[in-house]
Amino acid sequence: MYETLSQFQHLHRLSGSADAEQSVDWLCEQLRARAIPFRRNFCNLWLSDPLDASLTVAGQRIDAKTRSFSASCPNGVEAELFYDARSLDFLPENALAAWAESVRGKLVLADQGFEEYVQRLMHAGALGLIHIWGSAEAALHEETVGPVWGTPVPDDMQRYPAIPVISINQQDGSRLRAQLSAAPLQAHITTLLDEHVASCSLPVVELSGSSDEFVLLSSHYDSWHEGVTDNATGNALCLALAALFHGQVLKRGIRIAFWPGHSNGRYGGSTWYADRFRSQLMHNCIAHINVDSPGCMGGSKLVINASGAESVAWLNQAIVVTTGEAADRVTPLGKGADQSFWGLGIPLHFSLREVPEQRQSLSPGSGGGWWWHTEEDTLDKVDENHLWRDFRIHQHWLESLLVEETLPLDALQYLTLMDEALTQLQNEIDPTFSLSPLHERIAALMTLVRRESCQSSALAQAVGLWHRARYRASDDFHPDLSFHGGAFPGLQLLRGFRRQQCSARYWLMLETQFIRQRDRINEFLRYSERILL
Repeated sequence: MYETLSQFQHLHRLSGSADAEQSVDWLCEQLRARAIPFRRNFCNLWLSDPLDASLTVAGQRIDAKTRSFSASCPNGVEAELFYDARSLDFLPENALAAWAESVRGKLVLADQGFEEYVQRLMHAGALGLIHIWGSAEAALHEETVGPVWGTPVPDDMQRYPAIPVISINQQDGSRLRAQLSAAPLQAHITTLLDEHVASCSLPVVELSGSSDEFVLLSSHYDSWHEGVTDNATGNALCLALAALFHGQVLKRGIRIAFWPGHSNGRYGGSTWYADRFRSQLMHNCIAHINVDSPGCMGGSKLVINASGAESVAWLNQAIVVTTGEAADRVTPLGKGADQSFWGLGIPLHFSLREVPEQRQSLSPGSGGGWWWHTEEDTLDKVDENHLWRDFRIHQHWLESLLVEETLPLDALQYLTLMDEALTQLQNEIDPTFSLSPLHERIAALMTLVRRESCQSSALAQAVGLWHRARYRASDDFHPDLSFHGGAFPGLQLLRGFRRQQCSARYWLMLETQFIRQRDRINEFLRYSERILL
């Protein structure tokens, strides 16, 4: 693993770049030298590379970075600066017009920069967004505001931001807010991005088992800057596991994929693979394990992000054997990290995540380290003991999945979690939108599962349908947008809205959203009931 890190540490592996392809050349050389079977796929991806950004306020230049898929405005935009104090608040529909009027024609300074907010600003007529990072580190982080998951289709093009988006650190943001509270300010911002199609390598190790079933283990090899902990450490771990399991007698096979397009392609590589190998994944893949940012300095605590269908005891067993204690917590997978496979019926989806003892940065990766997505993600941020620990945990998980007959599913637990999520949703949406039919369907499924007469193959198929209901809002052939996460994302759109605060037109749209999503979920649950009978 250390050899991989030594090779990758000075390569700036942004997808489509010469350094990225050089890193794949090296991976392939290592696989050939060990006679490990693999396939080097090539995929065309739509990429957005941030190149430069500037912010000038009252003649003062402030350090800034632009975001992948921001609008490119090299000639700049100048306008009055406006601080949106409500950027993190839920706005009822009857407050949206006044809010839109306040940001229209302005360069907006705000405490959030998520894709959904950018979309709202764009449609309101704002001229640009200056996002203030929420924790105190001085470093500026690379990020994306791409709303489309993977490669777009023609109808998606209208969704891409038409306004420039930049970020500044918390200290500069606080100073700007203070100046703005004293007097009006004019701001000037520029952004420069290179949006293009590039051919990117996607190598996949393919180790066969005695059956057609296989486990998909994956890590993205592209990075912002050197990206040693995000994600050279993940690549090193996956390559070492390929060497370990090569030549072993396996019941199930294993595919180890190295994704491009994670950073500047909005999960384009994993989405390409889901599109091109859909049938094999649907019929033969039993688990997807994503490896992102293992082995980080300060990543002393372990969290398991899991779909909910996995046995918690089984997940923790590998951690207890390795560390002597269970994970700090097991939580649902969020929307990100190349989770491009929810519509394919794969029953198990999980990943290991490191977190620090005390969080000091809002960085979601690199073990919570402040250097995440910055030029400072270098070899000195690796903790070799943590990397070895994380390797052994994945080894234990795979030794079970590749050999044991029965999958570590806990269907009753998953149904309980879904039922609890629906209860929480019911408390957050208008009472008119009753989720009782879904509760009743889940209760019937619980009765079936408690009989313990369901075949394991039927349970796995049912769980795949439940994933479609729990994690998706659209059809299986077009990924959801990159935002709107949470349990039952199609119903999440209803949260906070109340009938008395909505126009007749908007309420009609919410009613339509509810009916379609309720019935979609109900059909998946009903179909799974037929499978389990």
